[in-house]
Amino acid sequence: MKQDSGDNSSNIQIAGNASFGISATEARQIAIDVFKANYYEFSEKAAKKALERAEEITDNFIKNFYEKIPHLEEKLQEPSVQSSMFIAQKEYARTGDQDLKDQLLDLLIQRIDSKERSLKQIVLDEAITIIPKLTQDQINILTLIFSAVYYNHRDIKDLNSFFNFLNIKILYFYPNNEPSYSFFTHLQFTGCCTLLSEGSTYKPFEQIIVNRYKALFIKGFTEQEYSIEFGEDSSILRPLLIRCIHNPVAFQFNAMNDEVFESQKVELNLGAIIEKAMAFQNKFLMSDSEIIELLISNNILFENFIKNWKETEIKTITPTSVGFAIAVLNYNRVTGENILVESFL
Repeated sequence: MKQDSGDNSSNIQIAGNASFGISATEARQIAIDVFKANYYEFSEKAAKKALERAEEITDNFIKNFYEKIPHLEEKLQEPSVQSSMFIAQKEYARTGDQDLKDQLLDLLIQRIDSKERSLKQIVLDEAITIIPKLTQDQINILTLIFSAVYYNHRDIKDLNSFFNFLNIKILYFYPNNEPSYSFFTHLQFTGCCTLLSEGSTYKPFEQIIVNRYKALFIKGFTEQEYSIEFGEDSSILRPLLIRCIHNPVAFQFNAMNDEVFESQKVELNLGAIIEKAMAFQNKFLMSDSEIIELLISNNILFENFIKNWKETEIKTITPTSVGFAIAVLNYNRVTGENILVESFL
């Protein structure tokens, strides 16, 4: 065999497979060694349990790592990565909480799969230290706010998908017991959110959803009402008409909300007539009380939800970057979706 090489390089000849970097076994041992060198001095019995939990989360981490991002194995030797891993080991060793373990594992994988010194990496490192300080209900409240206010659910097309969203992606995250004032102030204390000051304006839940999914709350207009309103221009907008969602003998426009109306204005070159169409359809919009009645008819739990939204601090929550990271990963874990954390940083 003949080999040529350049300056500052080495030639290697083998009669089999070559392996570079560290193996899964070596990565596991490094993580366990870091834990053993740094964890608190416990009694013999407590130390044994702590080490068992540290080994458990480490084994889970190694499995997830080599399934999802094995090409980043060199990063396992970085001090910053080992520091984050130790924090995760320590917190799970201390509590043994299975939900916390899963959340820490998600955060670790995302953190390693981030560019060093990027905003995402810094935020996720902070989230790893903060999430053990939160209850699951507090994590869920952050997720609820994210789902209700900040994430655009493009799969909502009709009432069935809307009701599915309400039950699985809103009510699922609402605590069974009404949160206390300290529940929210602790969220703010940990740096997960800010709370609007007393007297600040906020939107009731029914207004938030009607702004985003307005087409689902139109009672419909007749053919005659449409023809009288638009006269000679009736034919221009007719391609945008659909049967009313709540009244099959009536009509409505197909745009889900005002933003979609505006996009149709540009795409179809409809000009000012779109503003007229929006104003006309708004005459047939359900009132707030009718919207609330619709929500409660789908799930009686909304009666208490709407009341608490108005009366507690939940309506005042604005997540921070760390709050968004925790909310997005929890949302993904529950729903099976794969929203990118960086999209909300």
